[in-house]
Amino acid sequence: MEEGATTRVCDAERFLVRGRWVTTPRRSTDRDTLLEHVAALLVAPGEELDEATLTARVAEIADDPVRVRRDLVESGLVGRRQDGSLYWRERRTAHDDEPAARRAG
Repeated sequence: MEEGATTRVCDAERFLVRGRWVTTPRRSTDRDTLLEHVAALLVAPGEELDEATLTARVAEIADDPVRVRRDLVESGLVGRRQDGSLYWRERRTAHDDEPAARRAG
């Protein structure tokens, strides 16, 4: 590898610009991969968050944190109470073992 070259830990990172989600991939498989990657970065399995905390975490990596939060819920990766007061991870993904993934506990 050439000096100064970087390696991606996860293929989903190709959709991030300097670590930020700027645009949504058009292909549904790419979008799903990116959402799974982001879910692993933001919410540990078993962790529960209030809306403000989750939105703040999403804002660290996305230009439109409310839309990304909604996409995480609609994809079934993140669950929420009907009143929106509490969020949690619904399922594990292959991205949970990545070095940057949020760990439980």
